[in-house]
Amino acid sequence: MTRGALVSGFVLAITFASAGADDKPLPAGSGRVAAKEYVEVDEKGVANARFRLRVREATPNILEIRGINGWVAFTSYDEGQKEYRGFFEWQQMGALGNPGGKWADLYQVRLVRQANGELLMTGKSKNNDFVIRAKEYGPTP
Repeated sequence: MTRGALVSGFVLAITFASAGADDKPLPAGSGRVAAKEYVEVDEKGVANARFRLRVREATPNILEIRGINGWVAFTSYDEGQKEYRGFFEWQQMGALGNPGGKWADLYQVRLVRQANGELLMTGKSKNNDFVIRAKEYGPTP
């Protein structure tokens, strides 16, 4: 897959890199993530209101995270690491595409609430990597 893929919000361009790219350590988590709506932000913290994701508590330790265009992730909380880990997939989106066919590219994900309150979600599959940064958008869904 080339750089740029459609993932969160209505249509979200995020950076994809080939598997095995230079892995940099991610910041330590600062705790649990609230069930709310979040808006994607760039590296400078500038929000793009068209690209939102919704976090719903499935159980006290499991979150369901959904992009507006159909992708879904399920994560479970790791108390020792103060972060969530789980899996991510998205369905076929017609002309908008996806990375390998209908429900074909399974990602392992890590969701971290950073000290500034922003979320950092990273994912790796056999062929691709992604990063989503987000901050709280509005009232609890």
